[in-house]
Amino acid sequence: MKLLAVLASLVVAAACGSKAPATTTTGGGDTAGSATPVLPDVPFEKLDHDQQIQFMKEVVVPTMAPLFKEHDAKEFAEFGCETCHGPGAEKGEFEMPNPDLPKLNFADMSKHKKEDLEWMGKVIKPTMAKLLKEPEYSPENPTGFGCVHCHTPEAK
Repeated sequence: MKLLAVLASLVVAAACGSKAPATTTTGGGDTAGSATPVLPDVPFEKLDHDQQIQFMKEVVVPTMAPLFKEHDAKEFAEFGCETCHGPGAEKGEFEMPNPDLPKLNFADMSKHKKEDLEWMGKVIKPTMAKLLKEPEYSPENPTGFGCVHCHTPEAK
């Protein structure tokens, strides 16, 4: 529970404050070119709210959608913000962890398909950790990016 409080604090801290992103102009030297925000090469938590949204749209969704669709094309045919963030994403609410995702009971994971657990552990978790520029959770690194960044624990 303490970890969830820390994670929630990080999300709130990352979303607060808003400095204008660096911009570049597009076009062959034409001064009428449109400004395109350039994302800084920093961990996700260091981005302001607008940069986080841009990062999710430009980096996370294009990277993760094929991984989800490859695992289950039917279930994840409409992969997008709502897949991970739930229906609140439509209204700009991106709270994580998402209580609408399957709940996890680490003492008994038998209600989940073995292939789903392996896929999450070997493909999704390490890929998201890398994208977010965070170390991955492990017993040696319990504060790294792991299951509880997205899923909530099952009530006992």
